Amino acid sequence: MPASACRTSLVVLFCTLVLVLSCGGRDEEADGQVTIEFWTIALGDAFADYITGMIDTYETAHPNVRVEWVDVSGAEVAEKFLAALVGGTPPDLANLYDLPRFFQFDILANMDSLVSPVARDRRLSIFWQGMGQYQGTSYALPWYAGVTMMWYNRELFERAGLDPDRPPTTIDEMLAFGRQIHERTGKFGVSWRLHPSLVAPPWALLRLDGVWPLFDEAYTHSTINTPEAALVLQKWVDAYSDGVLPPEALAAAHRDEVNWFIEGRCAMLPFAGGWITRYFDESFERKAVPVAQPRGALGRVPATNQVLVVPRMSPHKREAVDFGLFVTNDVNQLEFSRRVAILPSTKAAIADPYFRREPETSEDRAHILSAADIPNSFVMAPPDVPGWSRMEDVLYEEFARALARDQTVAACLSRVQRKWDHLLAFQ
Repeated sequence: MPASACRTSLVVLFCTLVLVLSCGGRDEEADGQVTIEFWTIALGDAFADYITGMIDTYETAHPNVRVEWVDVSGAEVAEKFLAALVGGTPPDLANLYDLPRFFQFDILANMDSLVSPVARDRRLSIFWQGMGQYQGTSYALPWYAGVTMMWYNRELFERAGLDPDRPPTTIDEMLAFGRQIHERTGKFGVSWRLHPSLVAPPWALLRLDGVWPLFDEAYTHSTINTPEAALVLQKWVDAYSDGVLPPEALAAAHRDEVNWFIEGRCAMLPFAGGWITRYFDESFERKAVPVAQPRGALGRVPATNQVLVVPRMSPHKREAVDFGLFVTNDVNQLEFSRRVAILPSTKAAIADPYFRREPETSEDRAHILSAADIPNSFVMAPPDVPGWSRMEDVLYEEFARALARDQTVAACLSRVQRKWDHLLAFQ
């Protein structure tokens, strides 16, 4: 998100906070019937029967509760959520992106207080303490998840003189392979976006190589400006200059990296799972090989998970959480994972033999690879420092200048640290 848009959103969030604290939300229905509004992101086209089936089952077991389902585009869900808060009519349960924009304003209900220890313990700890946690408190229910694996194009490996049966196992090796691919074929090595929205923003590059945390424990100053951070960012600046990444990597849109790979512009695609095979034609599927994700110095692979949140101003928090626990239970998550190559976030569901089955397709192989790497993964959650959204803009803007060779990596890190410390001083 551009810095100006981020600043505007923060102003809106401040106004929203005032409304959240002063408004009570929708009134209770006179007949005792409770209606909760449930938002999902871009599931309506392919999974309407799955969602409506869950709702029907829940309503049958809870005759006093009616669930109104709203499916929202991923590109606009955060802004729609803000607008609903400002209007005093937020959803009661919502799948939501960009959580750091909301954490520090006390807009979301505290799940640690609304979910029992027994129910929390059914979730994998990396997901319960992942995307929805802020300064030690969980504000989200973990839903379906993804663990990064990698696809590579055998044909481009062969054309570049690489062994198509020996994919890279480390990030450094991946970048080296990508450099050789670009030099010998003119194609780009790695289909990877560097934008903050998804995939691998600059802070994620640092974390993958073990440069973490980026702040002191008290969040009084930044610790990003180190020789270790400079080495990590410099290798990505060099890779970008050498054609390992496509030039659009810095400002690409959602799923562009998938398109680059499928179009044959890039030889390798780090990606969370096998569901993208639906976009492969038969000839491309023969070229595309799924393998485990190359490791950075940290030795672990990134994971992400979708979450469900409950606005603090909802008058039906208990009902919303109960329905959310139903949506994310073992049975429903396992069924969802059978329909599409995603992963569940509960212990019992991921232990099902389905995730250790003999693969029949490349999608199956990718799915099983992702599931097998859960013990080696960590949720790619950003720092839970107050004001992170603006800080991420600062890092992205300064790193973009380094990628464009408008400044050195040393200058980039110095400027980031100075600006971050300034922002921290006014929290």
